[in-house]
Amino acid sequence: MNHFSIHCKVKKLINTKFIIVCSMLFIVTGCQNSTVRYDLNDKQKIYVHEATKNYGGLIELYKQRLQRSDSEDTRYKLAQVYYLTHDFEAAKRTLMPVLKKSKNDNVFVLYGHIESKMRNNDTALEYLDKAIAINPKNGEAYNVKGIVLLKKKQYDAARYSFNLARDNFYDENKVTNNLAMLSILNKDYNEAYKYLNILYTKGYRDQTILHNLLYTLVKLNKIQLAKSFCIGHRLSNEPEILIQELKQIEPIDAVKFNEIRPTQSEGQKQYTIEKTALQKVSKTDTEIKPKKGTKAQTTTKSEVNAKLANIAKLDTETETDVKKGSQKNNQANQAVTKSTILAVRSGEHGKFSRVTFETVSPLSKNQYLLEKISPTEFKLSLYDVTLPKAGINYIINRIARSDRDFSNVTGTLTAEKKLILKIKTKQNSIVKDFDAGPDACKAKCFVFDFYLENK
Repeated sequence: MNHFSIHCKVKKLINTKFIIVCSMLFIVTGCQNSTVRYDLNDKQKIYVHEATKNYGGLIELYKQRLQRSDSEDTRYKLAQVYYLTHDFEAAKRTLMPVLKKSKNDNVFVLYGHIESKMRNNDTALEYLDKAIAINPKNGEAYNVKGIVLLKKKQYDAARYSFNLARDNFYDENKVTNNLAMLSILNKDYNEAYKYLNILYTKGYRDQTILHNLLYTLVKLNKIQLAKSFCIGHRLSNEPEILIQELKQIEPIDAVKFNEIRPTQSEGQKQYTIEKTALQKVSKTDTEIKPKKGTKAQTTTKSEVNAKLANIAKLDTETETDVKKGSQKNNQANQAVTKSTILAVRSGEHGKFSRVTFETVSPLSKNQYLLEKISPTEFKLSLYDVTLPKAGINYIINRIARSDRDFSNVTGTLTAEKKLILKIKTKQNSIVKDFDAGPDACKAKCFVFDFYLENK
């Protein structure tokens, strides 16, 4: 009887433990299923919002995520959406808390995009260089940097950056379009036509490319072809008016850069990918066939003007912004004072070669421009310069005497008193420029230090 009683108690105890364990497993499993369902619902909502371009829904969803758990990844995604809605202030505000600690090159590229859109070009370059320092193979960073350098009119440096973007397998078509824009700014319309025609023969019919190609044809004085192109692609029903207007537009007002949106998830790419035409393209430039199955558009003179307005502005700026920018440039040019060079010295130090300019007054940032043309080529421009009595050869010889690191130095002085020095180093180099301070020499001294990258 006692043995039976003990057996019953043990059996009851086992049953009780079994029930408790099962209950715990059920609760844990239920929580996990709930979390999984929550995550799945979250992802489904993101996918739907992206597919329908419901940016408002995406913003609310990512803001809710941030409230639950503040992370760099969520901030990055939220900033991307703000960028797509052109709310650059909100995008900047979202990213700023993670900038100091971030090691993600894409975060810095996005921030460079944002600062560029806000016309803070120097700040944009600073963060794009940070991205490149983290990941020297980030093609997008080089492409955006090239666009910023174009805005700063540093055309040689921009070309170098675009080529680096292409070398690092960034979108060939976007880089080609930007190189075409660079050629237009240099008024090399034959080269621009070559680049744009590459895209055209690939089937690209983006409005930016079509308008840039039309502008190039007009500038090359291929008027009949431009007229056929204009009619064939329904750019205007009054091509003569459009062509006459394009003749008057200067390149700086005509170019439209392909400043692409930041890197996006695969879901976003589904609705931002560029569309290409399906029909075959004629390889000759004597006839350009119109699209088939496209309804003719009725274009009034006001619509022609609207199309011109679409051409005559940068992708990153409004027409008003362009005018403001030109006014600022004029003010900056007026603010440039004469740079009277008293002496130039060069010398070799342990890790760098130094070039020192001794001037009457301090050399400010708007009085010179330093461009990196290639890893071993640098272009230094000084504005409104008064040279020493010995002339330009004195300056060239003084710099060239430091032959440990420099392989070649050339210089020219333009009619506008702009001194252009081209310095070639023997190895890949970087340059640091700064005011040497009051104790460096009797007058004012500004220094350019050339460091070899492998030291």
